[in-house]
Amino acid sequence: MRAVWGLLSLVVVLAVVGVLVQKSWRSSRESLTRQTSSQPAGHNRASESGNVRDQSQQIQQQYRQQLESAINAPRSMPDAQ
Repeated sequence: MRAVWGLLSLVVVLAVVGVLVQKSWRSSRESLTRQTSSQPAGHNRASESGNVRDQSQQIQQQYRQQLESAINAPRSMPDAQ
């Protein structure tokens, strides 16, 4: 009897999770279609990929600069007593 209740509760939990995943999937697809339909008519993917490339290079440059400044920063020496 205990195994039946365990199996039944597992099925109920899986059904609830399935319904929640389905709702989440639908809402994400709807928001994606709203975003793509709200883009201007002259918007093309070539300019978008150029922007992504520029942003990526800018982030890489900022990372290099911060890394170099961290490496070259003087360290304080503890007082020897």
